[in-house]
Amino acid sequence: MTRIYKDISLDALFSVPSVSDFDVSKKSSAIVYSTNKTGQWQLMLLDRARDTSRQLTFDNESKFGPEFSPKDEDTLLFAKDFNGDEKFDIYLANLKKGTTVNLTPSTDYTIYPNPKFSPDGKKITFVSNRRGRFLSYILNVEDFYIYELTGHEYSDRYCEVSPSNKYAVVASQVAAQDSNLFLVYLDSKEVQRFIDKSGRPLEADYPSWSPDGTKIAFVSASLGSYDIGIWNILNDEIVWLTDGKYECYNPIFSPDGRFVVYLKNTGADTILQIYDLKNDEIRSVGFGRGVISSPKFSDSSEELYFLFSGPRNPTDLWLYSKGDFKQITNSLPKELNLDAFVDGELVEYKNEIDGRRVPAVLYKPNNKKRGAVIEIHGGPASQAVNSWNPFIQFLVSRGYLVLRPNYRGSTGFGKEHREANRFVMGSLDLADCVSGYNFLLQNGYAEEGKVAVAGGSFGGYLTMCALTKYPHLWSCGVAIVPFLNWFTEIKNEREDLRFWDLQNMGNPDDPKDRERLKRASPIFYIENVMAPVLIIAGANDPRCPMEEAEQARDKLERMGKIVETKFYQDEGHGFRRTVNRIDAYKSAVEFIEKYTAP
Repeated sequence: MTRIYKDISLDALFSVPSVSDFDVSKKSSAIVYSTNKTGQWQLMLLDRARDTSRQLTFDNESKFGPEFSPKDEDTLLFAKDFNGDEKFDIYLANLKKGTTVNLTPSTDYTIYPNPKFSPDGKKITFVSNRRGRFLSYILNVEDFYIYELTGHEYSDRYCEVSPSNKYAVVASQVAAQDSNLFLVYLDSKEVQRFIDKSGRPLEADYPSWSPDGTKIAFVSASLGSYDIGIWNILNDEIVWLTDGKYECYNPIFSPDGRFVVYLKNTGADTILQIYDLKNDEIRSVGFGRGVISSPKFSDSSEELYFLFSGPRNPTDLWLYSKGDFKQITNSLPKELNLDAFVDGELVEYKNEIDGRRVPAVLYKPNNKKRGAVIEIHGGPASQAVNSWNPFIQFLVSRGYLVLRPNYRGSTGFGKEHREANRFVMGSLDLADCVSGYNFLLQNGYAEEGKVAVAGGSFGGYLTMCALTKYPHLWSCGVAIVPFLNWFTEIKNEREDLRFWDLQNMGNPDDPKDRERLKRASPIFYIENVMAPVLIIAGANDPRCPMEEAEQARDKLERMGKIVETKFYQDEGHGFRRTVNRIDAYKSAVEFIEKYTAP
């Protein structure tokens, strides 16, 4: 018997807020976090001792990366962008006085939204392309003076001063898809590169200082998967905590230095791992299907905060303490009925060109199927996981089956799988996704003529590749913030993204790369499109500039193809404003239902 579910309001579902970045005070019970509960990303201050909360920011822009000053918890650091352009400014707020100062006003360059206080509270580290490529900088809080910390040819991603105020550790993209760590001596500006025993640079990323400032926990794929290691900077010794069986991320030390907490990827979910350095023991901590991220201790080694997102749980802040879990924020309205939401199932199928096994997450509706959607994640160094995804779950609640491929280039399945997309983007990674179409048909999950393809960012690019290279398969396509032309994309995108593209796909100025880039650009094959297309873009997008979407719209319209567009003048790469997110995904769902449902 088919179970009938009460319809879920799309407006209500896409209005559900979530929590992003947060910080925990070390001397009080305060927590600051970013949430879009008001329709825009604002900062909230939670006092757990008094069980009170208040909104700290009110303007119509997005705020991320909040951090308490380690010396004055009335002082708060955060980053704010403008209409999604990702050219963040760094702000200092005095919570007692109610004042806010912009430390980097009128910037016409990009600053990453992860600035960090030095342990003495006198300096702020940040990464910016203020000189044309992404390097690390230090800003003096007293006089706002900014000086460059790194001047190398690599692309920095993160920088943090040691607890001793003696060093800074810098994480950089160095070549291909490898990252490396650099230790900078703050007094002499001497730079030491992280190398292994053979004298070669060791692939490493996501550094975290030990409380005494003598060790750095890090993530490295040098052993074949993302593993957790500890670098002793006093003697250059490396201790590995994991063995490559699972990908692991985000290591942090406990305040007493006894534990290292990290995340273990189990295919579609992540769980907490607590490594006891004293007893050489690991404890796994998990409490349901979903994804844990951003672990962070308070001043106590027994209080571990983290974010959790699951199929029925928007991203919220949780606390793990003495073996128990407590939900700190609750973003899901009680009246919202999520009975029709389902867990994602990890499946696998073969690429029909070269036989590569392709892992994927499959969502099966509980009610009658109306069609299927292959939804392609962005990145490409990202992963389809079992997290909160209103777009997918709304489609499932309406009777659609959804397949999310983790095509080559995805994280979660080892270094070889992640790097297997180099110089074959738009071809073999596309075939990984398209092979999912036959997987659906062969297993009775879908019927010909009733399969849509959709994706955002790099997933939007692969969606347009699918529509141009395999045009007869699809009932329709939805491309959200895509790019379509490698030549204009590389020319117009931000410097860090250009660095990655040149390393992993080729240089338009090099004759030997041009033909590959042309073959991989769906804009040159746009006449092949047979299915109706919806293209969604933001005018301030620094990653996939809106010009990419405009190229496709103009050509499709001239050819008389069915094409609809949604362009948002106050958005960038995605949807920071709830009203735009509702409008965009409502358009996407209606478009799929119009061309895919029986």
